[in-house]
Amino acid sequence: MKYTKGRYRLLCTKSKPSKWDVSNSLKLPYVNNTFVILPVFIFFSLIFSLLWTNRLCTANGVVLDSMGVVSSGRGGTNISHADNGVLIHDNPSALVNMPAGKLLDMSSEFIYPEIRYEDPYDFDYSKHEVFIIPAFSFVYKKTEESRFAFGGGVFVPACFSTEYRLKHSMTRSTPEGDVPVSFGNQLYRSEASLIKMLAATSFKVTEKLSLGVSLGSAYQAAELELPYTFQEGPLAGVSVLGDLDAQDYFGFTYTLGSQYKITENTVVGFSFVSESQATLRGEADVTIPDEAPESALFSNKQAEYDMESNFEWPRSIGMGVSHKINASNTFSFDLVYLDWASAFDSLSLELTDGDNEEFNAALGNKISDSFPIDWDSTFALRFGYEYFFKGNTNDIVRCGYIYNENPVPQDTQVPFIPGTLKHTFSVGYTHKWNRWEFDTASQFMMSDRDSVNSSDIVGGDYDESSMKTKAYLLFLGVKYHF
Repeated sequence: MKYTKGRYRLLCTKSKPSKWDVSNSLKLPYVNNTFVILPVFIFFSLIFSLLWTNRLCTANGVVLDSMGVVSSGRGGTNISHADNGVLIHDNPSALVNMPAGKLLDMSSEFIYPEIRYEDPYDFDYSKHEVFIIPAFSFVYKKTEESRFAFGGGVFVPACFSTEYRLKHSMTRSTPEGDVPVSFGNQLYRSEASLIKMLAATSFKVTEKLSLGVSLGSAYQAAELELPYTFQEGPLAGVSVLGDLDAQDYFGFTYTLGSQYKITENTVVGFSFVSESQATLRGEADVTIPDEAPESALFSNKQAEYDMESNFEWPRSIGMGVSHKINASNTFSFDLVYLDWASAFDSLSLELTDGDNEEFNAALGNKISDSFPIDWDSTFALRFGYEYFFKGNTNDIVRCGYIYNENPVPQDTQVPFIPGTLKHTFSVGYTHKWNRWEFDTASQFMMSDRDSVNSSDIVGGDYDESSMKTKAYLLFLGVKYHF
């Protein structure tokens, strides 16, 4: 990453306040037309996210526990709340329960992951970097009596990124018996991201019940660079060095939600977030190293293919409840079910139109494979607490805890798809000033030490391996009400 140093200067005068002066009600003259602001805002938000997020995401459980600063500070609880723009994604029915007016909500998530992988031959930590995930949203509710509210935004609900330098070692089965094969020190790198652009509407059915829906497009991208062993078919057990880069442009995604006010102080919410399916298309570079037994069969040992792979992020069902104990204390709880079993079953791979005639003659014009993943569906339990300072409604402190079941079975655990973060601890703070809100939050995430004895993945590259993961997260955000 490149960082550009800049210099900023604040000029203060005693001249007549202008229309830009924050003391002049902070009313910006160019934000009166909601229907002009919203598409322009979403367009630039999407461009920014596409430019930054594909490479700037991290391995914090694959699907993020929370988005936005407010939700992250209170342990990811959000389904029963109505105080931030991320609800466009989490539960759009909440929009009509927000205060009247327009809300601009922008935030960034800074993540420093620490992933340690170890096997009998080597160990390494995933590359140490600070990753950035942005989020943008806009909400509009005309008056307090309005039965409709609208919103739009760009969010990154799922991503991962890892990079190791490890000694490759596998066992190749031959008619003469098992033969050890090693490609030496190799790069194991993975990246994947899901970016959603959503438009939402919320309708107040009664004074207690509200319903909402958000619809939009999902952009997906994935990259893999690592020694790869084919898992099935005539090439089963054959290892190559692979570099895969694929994308899918704007598949369909949606969220359905509802909120019901049981009492003035207790709200319950429900949400359904759809799966995001994609057929990723791109290119794959394949190399047979000299150390591979098949290397002697070819004079040209490299090829470039068109690649196609089906990939799916899971759907989820969530229930949340928030209870205002008194003027200063609020407790909330979310229970979320993630359908990993349907989404992360296997990773299909199809290679066509190779440019190496020797490979094509020996292997055919199409190579198909399926990499086993076999994740289990899981529950996530999220607990949040907020304290509103007495006599000072402008300051709020938060804390929370998240427990995630581990979806990764021991038989198919691999270092390049991390999903084992089990415990998350969070704190947060908000300060309100006139029409502005300044939010910050921090999370610490950790996993157990997850070990593999005998892997189901052909080749034995991940036998007797283990992983342990930690991550440190900082969230910064600003909201503007107008």
